[in-house]
Amino acid sequence: MPEQMHLARRGLILLCLAAVPLRAQETNGEEALAVPCREAAEAARPNRAQLGRCDRVIRVPGLAPPLRLAMLMNRGIALLRAGKLDKAEADFDLAIRSAPGLAEAWINKGVVLARQPGRETEAVALISHGIEIGPKEPARAYFARAQALEVAGRLKEAMDDYAAAARADPDWPAPAEELKRFRVERRKVLRG
Repeated sequence: MPEQMHLARRGLILLCLAAVPLRAQETNGEEALAVPCREAAEAARPNRAQLGRCDRVIRVPGLAPPLRLAMLMNRGIALLRAGKLDKAEADFDLAIRSAPGLAEAWINKGVVLARQPGRETEAVALISHGIEIGPKEPARAYFARAQALEVAGRLKEAMDDYAAAARADPDWPAPAEELKRFRVERRKVLRG
């Protein structure tokens, strides 16, 4: 892929990397508290008011740890979608510190890093770690790593991960669409 085309695709590809927003195990009045962050995470491009409402509720004292974790993850996703990469990274760092076994926190931090030039290798490592832990949606994790690999110029590995994503969720059309862009060529090896 020519360098110009590679850079042009970079922005297009990385817009799709955010994982599905995490929902907390919500009960009673806690459900109402979680709504602003969940709504911000589900917005295609959250606005300042949505992010502000999420910020306010996440500061409520005495939140149950699972609820706070879900709200951090959702706010991180919202910040990612809003293009506030430093703040999104900080939320995923907090999530990783509070729940190091949460695969989605590692994957989402990798997604944030993949959007920052020069951090693609680190992004691939974080997403790979999340895949090793075992995400709830492996197809999306493989897809995220495929996109980070593609941005890093590791096209064969990217193609393999798009194929893994397609196998993990055959009903999801995005991986198959991405695979259509790849072409495998056989070359003769001259021995002499």
